[in-house]
Amino acid sequence: MSGPRTFTSSLLDPRKRGQEFGEACRERVAETVDGYRRLFGRAEAGTRRASAAELTALGSQAFDRIDAWAPALAEEIRGLAEGASLPVTDIAVLNARTEILAWLGRTGTECSAVVALGEPGAEPVAAQNWDWYAGLAGGWLVWEIPHPDGRRTVTLTEYGIVGKIGINSGGVGCLLNILHHEADGVGMGVPVHVAARRMLDEAASVQEALALLDTAEMSASSSLTVVGGRRPGKAAVARELWPGGAGDIPPDPDGLLLHTNHFLSAPAAEGDTGPATSPNTLDRFEAMRGQLGGRGGDLRAAEVMGVLRDHDGGLCRHPDPALPLEYEVQTLASVLIDFAAGELRVVAGPPCAGGR
Repeated sequence: MSGPRTFTSSLLDPRKRGQEFGEACRERVAETVDGYRRLFGRAEAGTRRASAAELTALGSQAFDRIDAWAPALAEEIRGLAEGASLPVTDIAVLNARTEILAWLGRTGTECSAVVALGEPGAEPVAAQNWDWYAGLAGGWLVWEIPHPDGRRTVTLTEYGIVGKIGINSGGVGCLLNILHHEADGVGMGVPVHVAARRMLDEAASVQEALALLDTAEMSASSSLTVVGGRRPGKAAVARELWPGGAGDIPPDPDGLLLHTNHFLSAPAAEGDTGPATSPNTLDRFEAMRGQLGGRGGDLRAAEVMGVLRDHDGGLCRHPDPALPLEYEVQTLASVLIDFAAGELRVVAGPPCAGGR
């Protein structure tokens, strides 16, 4: 899978914006749909597979949820489907990929996130490795989205998915980690990728972002780490979302906030299934803690990105060459939120290779 790594929308109406994106990136969107169909249809011990009919039904449920909670993004998804000449349920399935994986009973790990609030007067450092299936390595881009009132959203996402990691022109950023809970996979909640995008589109502060997330009922667990730069008021909170509610993780007293793929808040941690199925989430967390602990006030971006290249703690992830590449997990991109410029700085592929 290949394609442009950046796209800047020129249209402000959500449906027309989606049509523009779908037309311009039609091949890439279709490849992403096909990639996830293979992933969802793959036989895996202890989990179910999704048939084509089941995926259509799940896509319909997801679209109804999106339309009720984020109608502007539902319009964008309608337009994207039209522009890409695909059923709207296919695009809804992409946006609900985390929820569908939970419904299938799949577990896995992705992402190591770091926030250092820094010294007074300095912008925070916020960065993460996005780890996902190597077969989807060519399926991401950075999408810039203007709004009618002059606001702007920039997000690293996958072709056909409305949002993921990002920043808005108000200085609010978002990092994303998947989590796993024994309550996951019942029904269809608000897709977390839609929640991340709406939050970036609308929130002018960390407090506004958290208030918006309070209104989203989830069927799969994730952590959205919300970070505010100096302009809205420097702050950071990891909001752990699960079907039973939400828990908040603040930075350590020194201003450091770390997250991998296990719960840190109660009572959700009591039903956490992540460490049992993927214990490297604990290894990665401890590796970051060992190298960065106590330094939330003086860390520089280059130091954080250097830690994300670490192999000893499993932070820079590479696929096992002895296994089929498509379903192996690797670091697909390393992302640094540049609050001063309002941009994302992205290194493609495992960060040790320094790709662009």
